Amino acid sequence: MSQKDLIYVGDKPVMKYVQAIITQIGEGAEEVSVKARGRAINRAADAAEIVRNRFLEKYDIREIKTGTERWYE
Repeated sequence: MSQKDLIYVGDKPVMKYVQAIITQIGEGAEEVSVKARGRAINRAADAAEIVRNRFLEKYDIREIKTGTERWYE
């Protein structure tokens, strides 16, 4: 997966991320990763579900992982 197939979710409206996901798939990406931290996690999950339910029904969400980065060691 290239850096191009990675979408970081922040404070923009959800539909901006939906558009980014659809654009990546339209350009031939077989897999798109959506990453978020903190309050943006909900927005990332919403974007993935909107893409799956409204636009690209034949695609699946392979996995959703949540975790904590250990930066304080």
